[in-house]
Amino acid sequence: MSKILKKSFVPISLIILLFFSIIFSISVSSVKVEFASVWAIILHSLGFQVPITWTKQEQIIITIIRVPRVLMAVVIGAMLGVAGVAAQGLFKNPIADPYIIGISSAAGFGTALMVVLGIAFFNLLSIPLIAFLFAILSIAIVYKFSQTNFRLSTTALLLSGIAISFFFSAFTSFILYTSEDKSHLILSYLMGSFWGVSWNEFYIGLAVMISGTITLYFYGRDLNVIVFGDETAKSMGVNVEQSKKVILFLMTILTSTAVAFCGTIGFVGLIIPHAMRLIVGSDNRKLIPLSAITGGLLLLWADVLARILIAPLEIPVGIFTALMGGPFFLYLIVQKKKSGELG
Repeated sequence: MSKILKKSFVPISLIILLFFSIIFSISVSSVKVEFASVWAIILHSLGFQVPITWTKQEQIIITIIRVPRVLMAVVIGAMLGVAGVAAQGLFKNPIADPYIIGISSAAGFGTALMVVLGIAFFNLLSIPLIAFLFAILSIAIVYKFSQTNFRLSTTALLLSGIAISFFFSAFTSFILYTSEDKSHLILSYLMGSFWGVSWNEFYIGLAVMISGTITLYFYGRDLNVIVFGDETAKSMGVNVEQSKKVILFLMTILTSTAVAFCGTIGFVGLIIPHAMRLIVGSDNRKLIPLSAITGGLLLLWADVLARILIAPLEIPVGIFTALMGGPFFLYLIVQKKKSGELG
């Protein structure tokens, strides 16, 4: 029993911490709503009979603005955490990041292009849809350049991803330079934010996150074996090429959906899997669910701090995660230098 409790301690602790963090996050903002009113509104929305002591404006703030934003932060954090596990396993590198193959740059360019051309369709989903399509286009190009004799080369995947990333970034910079009147809107998206998230966007994100995480979990064993090399994986019965394609596809869907709805939020996919690996080891079947929970937890708190540090102004959450991720990345470099991995 003690072994079971020991194994369950980390996930149970993280789930409890996530639950109370969600409660706290919904309760705080630059617009003050009494704690009792916040939870009375939520209980009322869930169908419970409670005395109405709140205003219509407070109900709109909680149910239409704050709750979907908080829940979306958890979902996007989970997506990026799981995508980070996939990227680090696929590239056989514990400091790889899902953005490294050009997904965020392509999605950012698609968004910038939409804003400049003034194209709008499907209402609020127009920009996320175009950003997603450009992200898929980028990975299709990267995948094409990464095939050698019908095999997927992770080295070629990495290099072509970097090239595509610079390519789309250059076009985005050109758009920003020539469209001063719309540059603020474009930059707001590129910096990452949960402002204005709708319930429909949350439902789509939740569906993608759950399906992608569960599917990737079943490829956890393949990720564990691929780290030791393709030949070793084949000898253990893994269809290496098929597994690489599926893992790459899942990583792309998770990351591109996150970028499409909430912009570029970097370093979550780098920090979370690496931190979880230090706690629970390298088994991807443990890393995937724990990285989903911890990714949601990290991004939730990043959003809370981004909202309250200089309230009523908000820091774009992408800037905040970069401020956290930059020093963490330097820490990893120092650790690898000490261990001799960087020569």
